[in-house]
Amino acid sequence: MIEWIFPRFCVSCDAPLLPSEKEGACLKCLLELPKTDFWFFPCANEGYYRLAPHAPNLRGVVCGFWYGVGSPLRRWIQAAKYEGQPRLLYAAARHMAALSERYLPLSEIQGILPIPISALRWRKRGYNQAEWAARGFSEGWNIPLLSRHWVRRPSSGSQLGRKQTARWIELEGEFRCVRPLPSVVAVVDDVLTTGATLAAALRSLPASTAAWVLTVGITQRRR
Repeated sequence: MIEWIFPRFCVSCDAPLLPSEKEGACLKCLLELPKTDFWFFPCANEGYYRLAPHAPNLRGVVCGFWYGVGSPLRRWIQAAKYEGQPRLLYAAARHMAALSERYLPLSEIQGILPIPISALRWRKRGYNQAEWAARGFSEGWNIPLLSRHWVRRPSSGSQLGRKQTARWIELEGEFRCVRPLPSVVAVVDDVLTTGATLAAALRSLPASTAAWVLTVGITQRRR
C-alpha cells in the first residue's frame, strides 16, 4: 500500500520500482550494466595490469562493469557516494557475484576486506560505500566480511580531480591493518580508476597475506 502512496523510482531511468526492487534500481538497469567479463581472465585484464606492478601478492583482479558514459553505473556510484543510496552498490555486487562465482577460486578466499574511509568522512556520510559492495560479495558467496581490520588516516581528502602523480604521493602510508588477516583476502572498492588507492591499500597488507581485488566498476583507460 505504501508504494502506491509514496512511489519509488529507479535512480538511473526513473521507472517506477516494484516492491521487490528494494535497492533503488530496476531490474532492467541492473541487467543493462555493461559487463567487463574480467572473471574469465582475472590475471590478464586492464584492472590487473594497473595494479600488478605495485602489489607482489596480487592473485587476480575482477571488476564487474564498465564505468563510462551511458552506463547506469555512473549514476549509481554518484547516488551511493553522495546521495545516501549505498544499497545500489550492494545490488551491483550481488549481481556481479552471481555472474562470476563459477569462474573464481572462491574456496581460497577467507575474508572480504572493504577499503576503509576516514573517520571524518564516515561521520559526514554515515556509511562506507565500499563496505556495502563488500556485503554484496560476502552474502553472495557466503565468505566472512572483515569490516574492522583496516583503518585509514584522516588527513587525505577526495582523490577526485587530482593528477595521477599527486594521488600516488598523497596515498603513501594511507592505510594500516589493525587486526590479523587470513592468508588470502578479497579487497573491495567501488570503482578502479588510476589504481592509486587500491595500490596503497595492497601495500599495507602483511607480507603473509595475498589478495584478490574486486570492484564493482572500472574506468576505461584513455587511449
